[in-house]
Amino acid sequence: MPADQLTAAATVTAYQAVTVTELQSLLHQVDFDLREVLERERRVGDGLDAVESELDAVRARLRALGIAVPAPAAPPRMASAPIGETPAGTRYAIPVVAAGGDFAELVELAEARLDLLGIDLTRDPLQQVVPHGRMSDGLRRYAAEHGDVSWDETDWTVVLLAGTIATLLDVVLVRIPRDSTFLGEKYTGSPLTKWLQDRDRARDIHSHYFKGFEKLAKVPYDAATTAATGGLVGGMRPATHRLQSPGHDPALGFLVGLADLMRGTGTYIDNVGQLIQVPAGADPVGLIGALITQVRHLLSDVYTPAGLQPPFFTLLQLGQIDSPFALGPSGVKVPWTDVARHMYTNGYDLRHFFTMGITPGVVSAIIRGYWLLRSYATGGTREQRKLEHAKLTSMLLLGHTIATSGTLLKTGLLFGLNPAALNYNQILAMAPATIAWFKEAIARDHRIDLALGREWELLLTTHGRQENAEMYAV
Repeated sequence: MPADQLTAAATVTAYQAVTVTELQSLLHQVDFDLREVLERERRVGDGLDAVESELDAVRARLRALGIAVPAPAAPPRMASAPIGETPAGTRYAIPVVAAGGDFAELVELAEARLDLLGIDLTRDPLQQVVPHGRMSDGLRRYAAEHGDVSWDETDWTVVLLAGTIATLLDVVLVRIPRDSTFLGEKYTGSPLTKWLQDRDRARDIHSHYFKGFEKLAKVPYDAATTAATGGLVGGMRPATHRLQSPGHDPALGFLVGLADLMRGTGTYIDNVGQLIQVPAGADPVGLIGALITQVRHLLSDVYTPAGLQPPFFTLLQLGQIDSPFALGPSGVKVPWTDVARHMYTNGYDLRHFFTMGITPGVVSAIIRGYWLLRSYATGGTREQRKLEHAKLTSMLLLGHTIATSGTLLKTGLLFGLNPAALNYNQILAMAPATIAWFKEAIARDHRIDLALGREWELLLTTHGRQENAEMYAV
């Protein structure tokens, strides 16, 4: 609901609370005055009955003496105000109760009435008219039924701290994949990625664990040059052929790569961003065989000097979409196709993707750890944590947003708009964090709507029973 509608609803609710309070006070006053009047009327009635008895005795004695006694006159009628009108000078000030169905008019009436009462409409009027104890009790009941998703200072501190620590690690530890010169400036690469990509270590791991897969996992989408594709795929070269093949993508490969294996084809992206399928002349294989071959082939490539691209990174080459990056001294912005290949050939591979995972991992670890520790410390139950999961997702979303903003600032301010400084893993983490927040927010709103619906049904049912009882009593 928009903020202006929330403000209007709060104003109307505050006005209704004031009106109900005034009506209750009026009813108490009327009830007190009515009891006093009835008691006075009873005493006067008793006195009149005694006088009337004495007058009857006097009349009887006069008649016995032969004296004519006139009949008593009828009591005079009291003038009354017409029905529906209030006599002038009434002692009861009856508040105006809106009966129309126009919400805008109701808001206008509420604002005017609250202004006369001295309520500051620039602040939440409910907090000014509803007693603190009643509001606190209502908030406790609401939190017990729907979960408390409000943030306190500690929550804000933890989220800001998580985003800041993640950004610092991105700057100090993740950096860029390798020591390199970009637009005339030298930049130091990530120490962790250097260790993962060390040629001697990579060669030992490849020869010891994965080299045997090379002969067992031949695939039809492994052409290394344009000539190997019959000239159909422009810009193919050994340094970029895996990036240009969706089958080598650790995520897309289990879709596109399996399809190529089962059809005996090769699918590539050329130097202008076009998706091209090339007949490879290989024999198609079944699903299980294709899956085994796909896993073996990816493992055989992961520790080679070029490595594999990060998940979904291949998609950056599709089309000729403009990027904000310039790769040369001319300052001319190049399309994402060229940016992705520049990043990949400068060490932006799956191993650096693991290094980049430190940033979103720190955000998640700090916030989730704090969430669980606080729940255990306050005696929270599993059911309560489930009700309040929307708060966790909102904290994670803000934490990842801070870390993502940090990697953008790092790329622009500290690394001279070098695209290799982008933390691709952190950027990817924004998608599930956003989806999870929307999912939990929608689920929470649905639970609240159901609860409100049940309360309305109960209210209407109770009101209907009261009307029936009154009808039968009449």
